[in-house]
Amino acid sequence: MALVALHESAGRAMLMEGSRHLSATVSQMRLLIIEDDRESADYLAKAFREVGHVADLAGDGEEGLALADGGDYDVLVVDRMLPKRDGLSVIGSLRDKGNTTPVLILSALGQVDDRIKGLRAGGDDYLPKPYSFAELLARVEVLSRRRGGGPAEETTYRVGDLELDRLSHRVARGKDELTLQPREFRLLEYLMKHAGQVVTRTMLLENVWDYHFDPQTNVIDVHISRLRSKIDKGFERPLLHTIRGAGYMIRDGLR
Repeated sequence: MALVALHESAGRAMLMEGSRHLSATVSQMRLLIIEDDRESADYLAKAFREVGHVADLAGDGEEGLALADGGDYDVLVVDRMLPKRDGLSVIGSLRDKGNTTPVLILSALGQVDDRIKGLRAGGDDYLPKPYSFAELLARVEVLSRRRGGGPAEETTYRVGDLELDRLSHRVARGKDELTLQPREFRLLEYLMKHAGQVVTRTMLLENVWDYHFDPQTNVIDVHISRLRSKIDKGFERPLLHTIRGAGYMIRDGLR
């Protein structure tokens, strides 16, 4: 299977602009996804692209090994059971050659012994199927930060004059302290964690509501509307924006 290079289209220009304003704990990553199930691979590539990362695809172990060996990737996402060469063999070969790129293994084999075998083969993390993309993204980001020696996650988020303290659950804009319901706080926390980045409906459902499916309700729209009325109403400069056809973004000074 030929490599599929995933590039941002003109319609994603807003997303790429937003990715430059991510917090210090999240930066654009270059990923290699080695997965023989084309539908799953395309889903992952699209999801990573939506949050501002770059992804290449390989459809079998031999192709994946060649690309990983010759490419400069931040993290490799490797399916365990691959044609031509299985995932653990790919990882072992890379480690034998001195390639230390972090690897997250995806597998339908989720027993303890399976995980141990994957980690001992050279994997840095192991995520059994089925999984949520939100968890996969978080794990990949952690691997990337470890490799780069990134800072610990912030406990206070700031966007313009809006501040959220994750420890005290205090939210204020300027001199005004805001009162949020628990779900509204989680929603704002997630949006501010990804400030300047388009946050998709799927990401909100998985992270704020713990849904791994779309219930086809307007629950997100209702909560976004309530949150907007609390953090933006009465202030000269709006911070919470709807990005048509993509999702939502919280950012200071977006026009």
